[in-house]
This record gives sequence, structure tokens and C-alpha cells, in this order.
Amino acid sequence: MFASALLIAIADGLIKKASASGSLLSAVLNPWMLLILLLYFVQILLAVYVFIHKGDIAIYANIFIVFYSVLMVAIGLIAFGERLSAVQSLGIVLALVGAVLINRGG
Repeated sequence: MFASALLIAIADGLIKKASASGSLLSAVLNPWMLLILLLYFVQILLAVYVFIHKGDIAIYANIFIVFYSVLMVAIGLIAFGERLSAVQSLGIVLALVGAVLINRGG
């Protein structure tokens, strides 16, 4: 699940980088788009692998969303210089606690 979230987070960060020109056409034609598409495709294969091995979609989706969110926040902070408020930081901590609780249940 972490690998899937990591691939999508990297792809989305690259989309933001590719779209910096402000033009949809130039973003779509950006050479990074091939890597972005490859990352999305590999993530799909990872999800299929999880489901073939009897992964629960409810658990997978929730943990994926938490990992993805945290990774996107990290990319925003590190790569794009974005900032978080105290409330947003608390939300991230609560999401991580929720992911641990979801994963330990059952």
C-alpha cells in the first residue's frame, strides 16, 4: 500500500512540475508525462496484486489515502515550499493514528 501511494504521490508531484507552464497542452506534451503514465500503470499493477492476494478493499483504500496524503504533504513542503497550519498538522497526525487503528483491527 505504501509503494502504491508513493508511486502516485511522485506522479502527482511530477504533474504539478509539468503543469508549471500554465498551459494544458504544454503539460500534456511535457516529456515527464511518459514517466507519470508509467508510475500510474505500475500502481495499478500493485493494486491488482493486493486484490489477487485477498486484500480487503476497505482497508487498502483507507490506508492508501492516508499514506498518499502524508506523502503529498511532504512533497508540497519539500519540493514546492508549501506550508501547513497547526490544525493541518494535527489532522495529519490524526490520520496516521487512524491508519494504525484500521490496520490493527479485525
